[in-house]
Parts: sequence; C-alpha cells; structure tokens
Amino acid sequence: MKTRIYILIMCAVSMLVASCDNGQELEMMNSAGYLRLELNTLTSTNTRADKPEGYNPKKISVQITDNNSGKVVMSTEDVSNDDAFKGNIVLPQGSYTIHGSSAGWDGSGSGFGAPYYDGFTRVTIAAKTLTKATLTLTQANVKVSVKFDENFRKYFREASCIVSSAVEGVAMRRFGYQTVGSAYFPVGNLNFLLAVTNMAGEEHSMSRDVTGVKARDHYIVNYKIAEAGNMGGVSVSVDDATQSYTFNIEVPRKSSTSLQVMTANAWSTFADLTGSVTAKTSEFDATKLTMQYRLKTAPGWTEIPYSQLVSDGADGYTYHLSGLTPAKTYVYRMSYNNGETRVNSNEMEFVTESQTAIENASFENWYKGGNSWYPNAEGGTYWDSSNPGATTMGESYNVTTRSTEMVHSGTYSAKLATKYVVIKLAAASLFTGKCVDLIGTSGAKLDWGVPFVSRPSALKGYFAFTPGAINRGNQPSGAGAPAKGEMDACQIFCALLTEQLKVGGNAESGEYKKSTVINWEEDPRVIAYGELTRNTGTNGQWEEFTIPLRYHVTNKKPAYMLIVCSANKWGDYFYGSDSNVMYVDDFSFEYGEPTLQ
Repeated sequence: MKTRIYILIMCAVSMLVASCDNGQELEMMNSAGYLRLELNTLTSTNTRADKPEGYNPKKISVQITDNNSGKVVMSTEDVSNDDAFKGNIVLPQGSYTIHGSSAGWDGSGSGFGAPYYDGFTRVTIAAKTLTKATLTLTQANVKVSVKFDENFRKYFREASCIVSSAVEGVAMRRFGYQTVGSAYFPVGNLNFLLAVTNMAGEEHSMSRDVTGVKARDHYIVNYKIAEAGNMGGVSVSVDDATQSYTFNIEVPRKSSTSLQVMTANAWSTFADLTGSVTAKTSEFDATKLTMQYRLKTAPGWTEIPYSQLVSDGADGYTYHLSGLTPAKTYVYRMSYNNGETRVNSNEMEFVTESQTAIENASFENWYKGGNSWYPNAEGGTYWDSSNPGATTMGESYNVTTRSTEMVHSGTYSAKLATKYVVIKLAAASLFTGKCVDLIGTSGAKLDWGVPFVSRPSALKGYFAFTPGAINRGNQPSGAGAPAKGEMDACQIFCALLTEQLKVGGNAESGEYKKSTVINWEEDPRVIAYGELTRNTGTNGQWEEFTIPLRYHVTNKKPAYMLIVCSANKWGDYFYGSDSNVMYVDDFSFEYGEPTLQ
C-alpha cells in the first residue's frame, strides 16, 4: 500500500529577492581571513585486503561547517589530493568546525584491514589574518587480533575463532591458522568463539565475552594448549599507553559438550532467547538441555525445560520469554545436565525496553511563535503542524490550534480545521517532527519523526471528526481520491523508522520533490506502520481508536517515531473540503505482542 507523502504547508505567495552591489562585495572581501589546514592521521599499517569496497585508509574526507548557519561551506572526499585545501583557504570571518573521517567508510561494520578514522577541531577566522589549524584523526573503531600457539597444530588439525559483535547487524569475522592481519569492529561488546577439531576428529569449543569495549582498543587473543585434563586459565595483560589488551587463553585437548547463547531480542515485556550446541560428545542427549534466566539482581535461576524450547533443526534453540518488566536487566544461559556432568554456556545480559510515552500526548502545552501556534511547551520541537505555511497570510490562518470547545480530558485538545487561503486549500495537520523551511507556494521541507527507540504494539487515542464534501482543488489521478462533491476523509497514521524522513524538499539543495512517494509496507526505513482513515463523522462525539502497528521486521529497533494527523487525507494535493474539522486528544502507546505484516 503506497501513500503519497503529505506535504503539509501552504506558503506565502510572494518572495524577497536579495541583491548585492559592488560595495557589499568589497566589504565581504575586506572581512575575509585565511585558514591553513594540516592533517594528522594516526594511521594503521595493517593492509590486508578484506575491506569495504573502494576503501582506502589513507583517503580522508573533510567538511568545513559555518557554526553560525550550520551550513557546510567547503568539503572534499580526498583532502590530500584536493588543491582547494592546499595552501591558504579563504573564509569569511567567523567560527567554523572542521570534521574529517575515513572516506567511503563509516566504521559501522566489520572488516579486515578496515580501521575507521574520525576527528574534528574548531577554529575562529579573523579578518585579514592567517589562522593555522591541525585536524587530528584517531582510530574510532576497535582492532582485534587472534593468534594460535605453535603447539596448536600438533593437537588440533582445524581451529577457528569466530569474533562477533553485540552491535546489531555487524558481520562476524573468522580467524584461522592462515589468517594474517587484524579485523576491525564498531565499538561494542565482543564475543570470541573458538571451535577446534583434534587429531581424533573430536570437536570442542569454548567462548569468551569481552565487555567495556572502547574506541581505539586493541584486543589480542592468544590461544595456547592447556595441560591434559586441565582447562587451564586466562591471563590478561594491559598496555594503557596503546590501549592493548592481551588475553592468553588455555584450551584443553579433549572434547566435551559446549553451549553458546547469542544476544537476546528483548522488547519491553518479552524477549526471544537463542542458544546452540557448539560441540557435543557421542552420548549427548538433547532432552537434558534447559534455558535459564534471572533478573541480574536476583540470586537464583528460573529454568525452562527442554519441552518448551523450539529447535531450528541445527542444534539451535529458542524460547519466547514473556511477562518481563520494562527497563530491567536480565541474564540468561543454556545448561546441559545428564545427571553426571553439568555444562553451562556463556551468560548474556539483555535489557528490556522502556515503555516510552508520547510527549504532550494530551495537547495541554502550546506556545505562539510569530504568527503560528505550536503544540509544545515553550520552544519545544516535538510536534509541528501546517501552521507555519498557512500563517504567512496572517495570524488568523492558523489551522491547527488548541481548543476548549471539545476536550476529552484536561483543559485543551488539538483542533484541526482546514481553511481556503487566497488561492489554495490549507489542509490542517499535526505531526511529530519539524517544518524546516517553506518551498515557494508549493509546500515545505519537513523533518518527519522524533528520536524514539522503543517498540510499541499500537497507537491509541481519541478523535472527533466532521467531514465536508470535497470542493477545492483538482482531483489527483492515481491517488484513490473521491470525486468532487463526495465526502472527504481524515487520516491518522504512525510509523517507526530507522532514520528521520526528509520529505517535501532536498535538505541539501532545497529542491522540492513533488512526486515523492513512500511505500510504507516495503520501504526498508520503515520498521512498523499503522493507519486509520475515516470519511464519516463521529456525530459530535469523541471516539476511541486503536491503530495496531504492523511490524515488517522484529529484529531491528527504531531510531525515530512518526505520528501524522490530517484533517484532509489528500491535502498534499491541495484537494479536499475546506470545512473538514478534526479534534484529537489523549494519545498513548500500547506495549504488547507485535502484529506481524
């Protein structure tokens, strides 16, 4: 199901054109200063080829940003080969931030020979003055090296260490006997899983977690042979000067049952726990497996029997653990007990999500900025509306306002009353995010969504709606809009997003994208979506609504949340009824089991 982005704002019908005469140009030249930039990159000598495509650790991108306007005034993808950055750089006097980073690589993944460098500095440019600045870039990800003792080959014909990151979506990296060089990971806890096969063909594995990982850390893991029948121990040495941590881990020669649990997929009241059998003896009996969990602060374990575990057919097991408390830290592990020997897996922590509430969800807070009313506490930017465009014609054209006429609870509700402003329909709307700028008489640039990392199951609230017959604009083709004279519709929808949506205009160039369409069901930026559309009235009464959020994926967390309320569903085409009125009040999120697409 595709829904055309709702471009909410109607703009002023006139524009100011600024001019610059020769006197102003001369004044600008006299106020300029000079910057000489030196780059200091603490580079790595690791050159193994398993890197992101096209990545060159010596290629550095640089951006110079005006701190006053927030605009990038100069940029390059390769500062060492860009003549514009050599010698003295002419800049207007003012304050600037200079940011540099590895070109073509953001360090969010893993790779051999793929260090990520990042750094910034601030400078102030004075008129007719040369300012020197040094931009120092340091490694911003984590380096990992794995080595095998010389005796390993005598006892194990095969050996590999799988290094995985707790950061979601990061690829694991495998080290073997022939591996040369180091791998790099984003900052996050690491797990080292060693799997070996001895000369008798018996398999063995062991796992170790490393926590408290920081940028520039270098973890060196040395695997050595333990004395027969002895698990040995682990010695750790630390070099604070180089942020190097060396682990000497002793490995037994004889195989045994070994278990491994992975990062849990934790929501607010439930979590999916996953574990596997990484090595087993010939006497292994899967029915002796259990999953165990506890609050981190609790002394004992709660055991989940094998009969409640779900197998994936490859010695992998999952359990859907419900009834958890939001915002709490839990620990879980797998255990194997055949009556003679008990083997426990590594222990993994997970934190259940907070049940984040919607700010100003009852629309009690409002403030006035210029001609426009905003549904936030003074100066807030959580909610915005179509007012900034409509009120270019005057304060009386606010279309989204606080109301005491019809209130579900408290003092105010939000009233969305569409108007016809001079030449076009000014459709009333309310959304989480911000109107960034107006685009002529055609619409606006909007940042859709506010930061949000929880995963609710539904949006709830109350609305009242009085529709009118469509009497303004031209019926858009292919949008599913009814013909003129038929009843208009309102719409409320909610989406959980991996990134903020830049809609209505290009954030860099300012170009207006009239035909932008979001496929809410298939767009990879959309984690969950739900909507309510209504073309009949509520008879002047409040009506409760519940909009289930349909999740496209369940193993990703959102970064932003979007709610849009529209008095006219097709208002982005300037098409609809100028008598539509909608009230909304008392929004909230429900947290429970998700609805799947």
